[in-house]
Amino acid sequence: MMPKISIVIPVYNSARYLRECLDSILSQSFSDWEVVAVDDGSSDESPAILDDYAARDARFKVIHKVNGGVSAARNDGLDVASGEYVLFVDSDDWLSDNALQVLYEATSDCTVDVAIADHWLWKENGSESLHHFFAKEFSTDSADVIRDVLRMVLYKGYSPYPSPSCSYMFSALWSKLIRRKLLVENGIRFSSALKLYEDGLVALQVFQSAKSVSYRQEPVYHYRVLNNSLCHINEQKLVTDCANIVREVESFIQANGCEDALRDAFMARVLFLTKKMALRSFFCRGAQGTFFSRYKAFKGIFATEPYCSAVKNAARLKLCGNEKSYGKLTGHGLFMLTALLYELRARIRRR
Repeated sequence: MMPKISIVIPVYNSARYLRECLDSILSQSFSDWEVVAVDDGSSDESPAILDDYAARDARFKVIHKVNGGVSAARNDGLDVASGEYVLFVDSDDWLSDNALQVLYEATSDCTVDVAIADHWLWKENGSESLHHFFAKEFSTDSADVIRDVLRMVLYKGYSPYPSPSCSYMFSALWSKLIRRKLLVENGIRFSSALKLYEDGLVALQVFQSAKSVSYRQEPVYHYRVLNNSLCHINEQKLVTDCANIVREVESFIQANGCEDALRDAFMARVLFLTKKMALRSFFCRGAQGTFFSRYKAFKGIFATEPYCSAVKNAARLKLCGNEKSYGKLTGHGLFMLTALLYELRARIRRR
């Protein structure tokens, strides 16, 4: 008999945190689950840890494979998963004891395609902050509301029910319980072309296909921010990674004929990516080259599409937080001032 929930966990050299992750699943108040853990060629103790849990509890299934990246690992896990719903969990994070119960109850007896709940953001200094994705709970089959949720995957300012504590993590899949049939029947897979935002591309496909969505304003997931996490490394290749994101999202929009619905949210995402490049590649601790060479490269981005259109339209986009001031500066062509402010910020942090 198939379980209600399949939990897919890609694992790569996660021994330091893996037991905490797996123990949080064993502690769930909801017991009708299976874990499909994919060891993606780990060289630490992760494979042995996974095998130990599988030996002690038949609900744990383990796949050992040659390293192929997180997207391939998730696809392999999805191929084996048999549950009615799928939850993707990262191996260095953990669940609250009632996480599966909250998410499954939000499906309203399996009538909802996607159930969403909230999260904590945990930092290595021990601090943890609570984030609500939406200002209120809801359960809907409204195409208009689901369209706004789809926009929110691209940029949080397009939320149907804006929450002041919403983080930038809505594109992550670990907050979402997804009907497995929706993934399978729509051929939704993770793209190996992306090193960043691979969750977001899948989330776009999920909400494009979903007919019903529900949200519970209860935190169930602890997202661990690691100093060496891929999403937080300062390196030049971020420029290439962001270009790949733009290309893949543009392809999705064109293929699904939703340009009118997503145009502004996409422009906001593009602007957000340029800010990310500025802070983590051009004007950050350890950035290579002189300030003027980095400024020239940064400004050069805005001479190409869709970055050029994003800054031209910045004034009408629903920007949030720091993106508001960033949008005003770049929208008025004040690239040098933007660069100087970010360079000063980086130099202060070097001290």
